[in-house]
Formats: sequence, structure tokens, C-alpha cells
Amino acid sequence: MFATKQLRKHALECLRLQTDCVELARVAHGHDVQAHFVHMAAFWDALAISGPGSSVGLKLSEAEQTT
Repeated sequence: MFATKQLRKHALECLRLQTDCVELARVAHGHDVQAHFVHMAAFWDALAISGPGSSVGLKLSEAEQTT
């Protein structure tokens, strides 16, 4: 039960951050800033789906560094 609550809390926090990034992308001036927030929204979405113990965040960060 505790683990389920923690997973739900993690997912909700990630989705809140994703929503914030989408809103920031919408109001941002400049393509680079918009692209950054769109990328961050995708990052938080992937982290919400994968759970707190996954390495998705690390993989996404490494992929960003190679592009």
C-alpha cells in the first residue's frame, strides 16, 4: 500500500512538472527556449511512466548531450 501511494505521488509530481513545462513552452519567446521546455516536458512524462527507480532520466540526459 505504501509503495503504491509513493508511486502515485511520484507520477503526479512528474505530471505537474510536465504541465508546467508545456505552459512555459507555450509562453516562451524564442525557438530555443520553447524547444528546451518541450524536451523537458517529454522528460517528465517519461519519468512519470517509468517510475522513480528507473534510469530513464539518465538515458534522456545522455541522449540530449549527444545531440
